[in-house]
Amino acid sequence: MLRLAALPFPGITLYINRYGFINSTEVALFTCPCRPFGSTRTEIKHWVELFFGVKVIAMNSHRLPGKSRRMGPIMGHTMHYSMAIHLYKTSTPGTRNGAVDSQVKSNPRNNLIYGQHRCGKGRNARGIITARHRGGGHKRLYRKIDFRRNEKDIYGRIVTIEYNPNRNAYICLIHYGDGEKRYILHPRGAIIGDTVVSGTEVPIKMGNALPLSVV
Repeated sequence: MLRLAALPFPGITLYINRYGFINSTEVALFTCPCRPFGSTRTEIKHWVELFFGVKVIAMNSHRLPGKSRRMGPIMGHTMHYSMAIHLYKTSTPGTRNGAVDSQVKSNPRNNLIYGQHRCGKGRNARGIITARHRGGGHKRLYRKIDFRRNEKDIYGRIVTIEYNPNRNAYICLIHYGDGEKRYILHPRGAIIGDTVVSGTEVPIKMGNALPLSVV
């Protein structure tokens, strides 16, 4: 292998075999310990093949920074995670297999909630316990959900994704263009900042609402 020339990327040197040329089909690539322009090995290989019209068969990438794996906590350092779901270490039976989504909030708007009378405490019409071991629990406030979606042709933006103690699904707070604020059930895959709309001529996608006659 002979050193031919330096690429436009800092720290990268191109090598070809002794009897090859710049359009040879067998080319090796050498990289320095630094990552040029924050590129990965795949990106460097792609641009070299595209720029020189050659085929990269080997790539020496010693100490090339890449996606690191967490090997355990380091003394004196705080681990920072960019994941949306946090898994907790089991300390009590109640925290076993626990996970919390960092995007999900639990601060409902006062004008969209109201108290509810819980009657499922195991009593019959006479007030006698007929189903034992029921009742108690934490006090829950009901969130008013917009199931009708009668804000026609008015785009709304998902502001928050909130927890709902009355159902297994999350709910979303929608801010419509006319100033209206309502809760809807969280569409699968929707994130904060997405827009939703309801009507007869809206596109069919997750979060939009159309009558069955036009679907």
